[in-house]
Amino acid sequence: MSLIFYAHPLSTYCAKVRIILKLKTIDFVEQLPLGGSYHSNAYHKLIAAGSVPAIQDGSFVLHDSDAIAEYLEDCYPLPALRASDPQQRAYHRSVARYHDTRLEPALRALFGFIGDTDANRAHAAVSVLTDCFSRLANLVNPAPYLWAEQLCLTDCAYPTTLFMAQDVSAALGKPIELPTKLQVWQSALYEDQTIKQVVDDNRAAVAAWIDSKQKSKIT
Repeated sequence: MSLIFYAHPLSTYCAKVRIILKLKTIDFVEQLPLGGSYHSNAYHKLIAAGSVPAIQDGSFVLHDSDAIAEYLEDCYPLPALRASDPQQRAYHRSVARYHDTRLEPALRALFGFIGDTDANRAHAAVSVLTDCFSRLANLVNPAPYLWAEQLCLTDCAYPTTLFMAQDVSAALGKPIELPTKLQVWQSALYEDQTIKQVVDDNRAAVAAWIDSKQKSKIT
């Protein structure tokens, strides 16, 4: 029986899990939350947290992208995406938490400004996100990935976020230029064909969402 992956096409958290599933060639079926939304009662009955991503593996259900990533690594250990050294593994987890607790929330804060006729209102939020990227550049030393020549779970969290930050900030007329180190990392990640496919699909969904938001504000 295929694993069921509940996801939303815009979510960077879902993209992370999607990349891991594909890198590990796990048999899965992706679908929107039951009832068409993670706000629906039907979905909440299955996933009490009411969030995406989530998975259903037989009778077992699990939410939270980090928890899912660790579960998939435990159940499908090849190819390995988690370091065996405890210090390296802890470092990778700290960088993953930085994404989830600092970077992604700063990116999401820009969403409400899409379609705003006064682009200057987004200035402070863009500055916060820019600062988050500067701090990230001081946290990581990809060579070319965080686990040297081998992709790790934490690498999988960042590709769509890096591109989304560029696309959303550009749509606001305030394009963010990533620090050089992050640009090199972004390019290395994008060269992986599995990651490229997920990134391209996510960027297409983001572009369509931006277009719809801008048109709705005009009308």
